[in-house]
Amino acid sequence: FIIVSAVIGTGVFTGNGNALAVAGPVGLLLNVAGVGLVAICVAETLSELNQLWTVPSAVYFYIKHFVDTEAAWVVTALYWYSYSAIFAVQMLGAANLVQYWDLAAIWPPFIFYLLVPALLLFINLNSVEIYGWIEMAFGMLKVLLIFGVTCLLFDISTKSEFRLSPQKGSVDSVYGIPHVAYSYIGIESSVVAAFESARPQSVARPSRVVHWVIFVLYFLCSLGIALTVRWDDPHLTQPLVSLSNPRSNSATIIAIAKDPRLRLTPISGFLNGCLIMSTVSAAAVSLYIAGRTLYGLSYSVSLRGGNWISAAFKGLSSVWRATNVPAIALFVSVVAFCWLPWLSEAPDGKGVAMKDVLDVLELTASMSCIITWAFLCLAFIRFRSLTKKCEGSPAETIDRLGLSKYISSEGGYGAKGIGVAFQPLPAITGFLGCLIICISASAPWWDRPARTRDVLAAYSPVSIPLPTPPPSPSRPWLR
Repeated sequence: FIIVSAVIGTGVFTGNGNALAVAGPVGLLLNVAGVGLVAICVAETLSELNQLWTVPSAVYFYIKHFVDTEAAWVVTALYWYSYSAIFAVQMLGAANLVQYWDLAAIWPPFIFYLLVPALLLFINLNSVEIYGWIEMAFGMLKVLLIFGVTCLLFDISTKSEFRLSPQKGSVDSVYGIPHVAYSYIGIESSVVAAFESARPQSVARPSRVVHWVIFVLYFLCSLGIALTVRWDDPHLTQPLVSLSNPRSNSATIIAIAKDPRLRLTPISGFLNGCLIMSTVSAAAVSLYIAGRTLYGLSYSVSLRGGNWISAAFKGLSSVWRATNVPAIALFVSVVAFCWLPWLSEAPDGKGVAMKDVLDVLELTASMSCIITWAFLCLAFIRFRSLTKKCEGSPAETIDRLGLSKYISSEGGYGAKGIGVAFQPLPAITGFLGCLIICISASAPWWDRPARTRDVLAAYSPVSIPLPTPPPSPSRPWLR
């Protein structure tokens, strides 16, 4: 259920509304299906790797052993940035949702920029067992939420006009891809959670099934959105301060508020509260992943020099003995981007629009995670090419070296799943799909002048880890 909680936040309810606005209903559905196929291929590939090696800091481990040590450093740092930034995105998203009730201006930032992050840090400081039970409860509730919302949207669609027509251009449809990709972020989280489970082998079955369930739920919910919300509805793109009835950018809230049978009922308010719950739960998992990733990175890499930088970096690999969790890494992951939400709260109306901050952070975090997906698929492709060379070896040699678990043609292969029989095709599809998603982020300036905001949102993630010195033996300050 940690996987479910990581994936199901507000992306499918709000992010897909952004995709509807820029790509139109047909473009939205094509994007959900296309990105969903990539996510399934990535999840199938990582499920296979996870069953073969259940290890701490799995992202670093896979890329280091099958791609490159320096690439492992850079991509793992990027992966940490992704979830630390996503944590800030989710706090901004929750503050955005709470404006539905038109609260006093002081309450959203106080609750979601201070109180809730502190609460989620406290939850993550508990033992993994307690945390797992909490996320299991929220995961079950979120599956029920998305199922119930989908049924409600289809009920609304029976009373509305069918509008599945391609109103947007092809370039706009491509730009919807990064928005949809955000909804699938977290599909790879099994590689982070498996090592801390009581029985690591128990994660194998969920890691083979969850992504299929999420894809079906996401596609049906997106179809409901496409059937009930107009792509040119101003609520999808305008700042909340200029909106009324409802004060929300969420496509599902818009659909309910515009329905004549439901607009006077408390359903939209109740659903808005459920979306806030879903966002906060997903933020807890984002913090969990960011903390474990930063801990694994600092544990796996040692900096030379004996200065305060190397000492501080090594300190991130310490754990709190009371609960055996990486407390310092969790705290750093919370405060790293805690200042970003306050950009929208500057006095005298000089703050950055909350929706602009949310969109840029959402896209940068998405691209960071997609790059990580690509390298993990590449790691599997390299692994399969290495084991392919052993397939012609005598069986007794393979058994003596203990390689039968890692060679798919052998009877003792240690991984199961729908995609196992088709590998490495799913891994290659996932890798190429990730590249296409990264390229699609530049779509806003394919047919119009590039804006600084769009360029930063699309490609600033690739420059974030570059100033960090990679752990290369050729560098005297690293070993």
